[in-house]
Amino acid sequence: MMFAVRQVERHDADAAMGVVRRSIAELCVSDHHGDEETLSTWLANKTPETFHSWLTNPDNFCVVAESGGELVGVGLLRRGGKVLLFYLAPGSQRQGIGRAIHAALEAKAIEWGLPSLQLESTADARQFYETQGYRATGEPVHKYGVLQCFPYQKHLQPNNSIQRTPTRYAGGRR
Repeated sequence: MMFAVRQVERHDADAAMGVVRRSIAELCVSDHHGDEETLSTWLANKTPETFHSWLTNPDNFCVVAESGGELVGVGLLRRGGKVLLFYLAPGSQRQGIGRAIHAALEAKAIEWGLPSLQLESTADARQFYETQGYRATGEPVHKYGVLQCFPYQKHLQPNNSIQRTPTRYAGGRR
């Protein structure tokens, strides 16, 4: 599958949230166990309106992966180093898309001078994050009902050849 990772644009909100919602509903079944209350709570803020608010926050950096004119992945990083969103569309796994999204988020974190990235992983996603260099940092916590989230951290190696200048993103293009 040919794809490109790019910074999100405002008009991507509906499609991006569609990717996130489908990923949670279809790919995370073993995490939410089909529990309607958990699924409903997990999806509650995954709306285009909420996504727009995330995009307008200057402390957020968001990328999408696109293939054949359709979005197939979404990643969102907060300036403090927390990965807030990382989802692939069903059928897009194990094709390098997740690695490419992660590379874009990690490059931004290094540009920002962050020492590490943190995230909470579902049980199913743990192996992916571990192959990206993340290490577990504690016991799992329950969220949204029956969902278990596992805290992870990855220490970053700064690229000293990059001259860092403060950059703030407000979504869309630079």
